[in-house]
Amino acid sequence: MFGESAFYSLALTKVRGVGSIIGKRLIDFFGSAKNVFSADKVKIEQVAGKFVAENIKKFSRWKEVEDELKLSAKLGQSIVCYEEEDRYPELLRKIPDPPLCIFYKGEMSKSMLCVGVVGTRKPSSYGVEVTKIFSSTLSMMGICIVSGLAVGIDTFAHKSAVESGGKTWAVLGSSIENIYPASNISLAKLILDRGGAIISEFPPGVVSAPENFPRRNRIIAGLSKAVLVTEAPEKSGALITAYLAVDYGRDVFAVPGNITSKKSQGTNKLIKDGALLAETPDDIISRIIPDLPRKEVRETFGLITPFVEIKRPDLSEEEEKILSVLDSETSLHIDEIIKKTNLDPSLVLSTLISLEIKSLVVEEGMGYYKKPRIS
Repeated sequence: MFGESAFYSLALTKVRGVGSIIGKRLIDFFGSAKNVFSADKVKIEQVAGKFVAENIKKFSRWKEVEDELKLSAKLGQSIVCYEEEDRYPELLRKIPDPPLCIFYKGEMSKSMLCVGVVGTRKPSSYGVEVTKIFSSTLSMMGICIVSGLAVGIDTFAHKSAVESGGKTWAVLGSSIENIYPASNISLAKLILDRGGAIISEFPPGVVSAPENFPRRNRIIAGLSKAVLVTEAPEKSGALITAYLAVDYGRDVFAVPGNITSKKSQGTNKLIKDGALLAETPDDIISRIIPDLPRKEVRETFGLITPFVEIKRPDLSEEEEKILSVLDSETSLHIDEIIKKTNLDPSLVLSTLISLEIKSLVVEEGMGYYKKPRIS
């Protein structure tokens, strides 16, 4: 059964007038949620005002708190509270409005290096491809992918992390047992089976609702060292996460998209507004791990990793043939590539575009291509 921290922290969330900001202020001042309830009313007024002080002193929903904790335990959920500094995720603890209680299943550590990956629920094939590339590569570097388990970009981010052998945390806009959408129940189970976590600030019994998602988004931003938006239209919940990350002092990256596609208007706007442009996963890695030792080189993504050997993704016969005639030192004109591979010109062009998306070749301009340089 859960201890005093969970009991009184959960109770504090049910006091009228106490949200995450005031709750944090009260716990910081009095040292614990239990101390808040036993504190002198005048002192509570000094910290949070008369309305909150009166509601704390007349709080009576103790049975409701007890029942929710019993149900949470029965469902196999764990709880970590803001006041538990030795357990609570340290980056999330630093935001102005951290959840006073986090319900979770799986493995969630205090100091895991996380990157939030978010985007549209209706991605193009381009959005899917870049999400897979960034999520799988970051995962293979030992970085945890955080997203919202929604359809679209979120789903591909989580799946790519799991399939690459990495960890991923899914933050819900509902309680943990009410997985939404239902189509991702099997994915949630897979995340847990592979050492990840399902996370929510909502106690058992809360179903998904539109007003819950901004609260969910702030947790994604708060947990993450950086947030990446891979594809998003101008009006997208992913942009809420991005701007929250800016407010929290986190790096925000965006993958540039086709200027004629509405699905890329949001990401392109983020870049215009000052977000960091992400062309390859290394743009993120070099920023959030600046002291990463450059020891083990892998040409697959033009990256280096001290953690794991990055495996080459599945490539077509044409992609393999083109890569075999390229190197990272000398650029080769497309006409020469066609001559050396004996492939149809239109097939060479489309294949080069595919390899560019996978960060396996770079265009030098004027029709010249080569493999990315490893530094």
